[in-house]
Amino acid sequence: MLKLANWEWQAHLVQARQPWWHWTEAVAMPAIALALGVYFWPADPYGVTATFPWLWLAPLLVTLRYGMLPGLAASAVLLVCWPILVRGAPVPPGYFIGGLIMVMIAGQYCSAWRTRVRRVEELNLYLDERFDRLARQHHLLRLSHERLEQNLISRPVTLRDALARLRGLLDENHSRGGLPVGQAFLDFMAQFCQLEAAALFEWRNGKLVEAPAALIGNDPHYRCDDALLVYAIRHRALCHIQTETLESTETELLVAVPLRNSVGTTLGVLAIKRMPFFALNDDTLQMISVLSAYYAEQVSVRKLAAPLLEALPDCPASFAYELFNLQRVQRESGLTSTIVVQFFRSSAQQHDIFNAVLRSQRGLDQIWAIENQPTHALITLMPLSTVKVVDGYIARVETLIRERFGKTLAQAGISYHSVTLSKPDAWIQLQGLLRENRSIVSQPEKVAA
Repeated sequence: MLKLANWEWQAHLVQARQPWWHWTEAVAMPAIALALGVYFWPADPYGVTATFPWLWLAPLLVTLRYGMLPGLAASAVLLVCWPILVRGAPVPPGYFIGGLIMVMIAGQYCSAWRTRVRRVEELNLYLDERFDRLARQHHLLRLSHERLEQNLISRPVTLRDALARLRGLLDENHSRGGLPVGQAFLDFMAQFCQLEAAALFEWRNGKLVEAPAALIGNDPHYRCDDALLVYAIRHRALCHIQTETLESTETELLVAVPLRNSVGTTLGVLAIKRMPFFALNDDTLQMISVLSAYYAEQVSVRKLAAPLLEALPDCPASFAYELFNLQRVQRESGLTSTIVVQFFRSSAQQHDIFNAVLRSQRGLDQIWAIENQPTHALITLMPLSTVKVVDGYIARVETLIRERFGKTLAQAGISYHSVTLSKPDAWIQLQGLLRENRSIVSQPEKVAA
């Protein structure tokens, strides 16, 4: 009950911070209704003797549209204007009390539905972001396979190896500002997209930094106000010299690509001044766009997940980034997620059981597998999952172990714990579970006499 009341008061506080024109409309609508009443029924502008209190439709509409507080403000207009328009007549208590009760009921209804709509919008925003990342990863995988088929003989490394090397450079880099390993990223782009002259610019405080963060080629002169760079920043999309609206524009560049992550944040711009004529095709442009988005996503992951990674340095950056996102969703909409921690005690079949459970994970979940300890650990971050979903997951794992190995979870040496993100110290609880597991493992085993 206290939690529900807290949500309701938060909703009312949000309504109090509405734009000024909402309050203007809340005052104007009952004023217009009163003006119409005075014009058509000067003897009874409030319609007190009418079969239906039509004047109260104005505060009711304001309440349904903007919430309880603007509705009460509209009701106050009716009450304040009573001694002015109906002089000498006593205030009818039933008329105003009944209207206020109607407005408060409508305000409660509006607040409840606004909370539902806000939760659905937050859920859709998270799902759109997740789908965008999955689409980029899928497209990157397809391009990687195509390039592997085309260039396996002519090139010493594959696209997958290069991406792994780029991730390794980002992991080794500890700086939090700017565009980390920008020069390595540009060299990587030059190798796989045949760039001959290009520069990487950082987007900081709403504008491009004039000095390039990275540079390849013999031409160091780039203009931050180039038409292609301005167009790429404004439209947040890749553009080139053949873009329809830029065909007659003077520019020194061939291609400009904004570095944007899946949330829509711009980190910088890649400006390409020279590349082979036959390389300037749709496939190469698509490759440039996808790799730039991949680099921006990896940089964002490490920046946002940095506080969490300081507590647990061994945690994968993608896991920490997803946890950061889901904690934000929990704070803003109340939609909770759950972390399930499973420990696999050392045994003859430990490796087989661990791999069987690992392969059975859902594609939606984020996985952190710890195999460098005597007791293996599998940490599963289940987005937007309640206790029932966690119970279903544990039941599915138990069924798998029983069918594959003929054992229960206890017999297989599996113990599990769940941590819900609705608790503000979820990350600390996870850290404590892992530390406790390490301390238990490090204790010498006592052999009974």
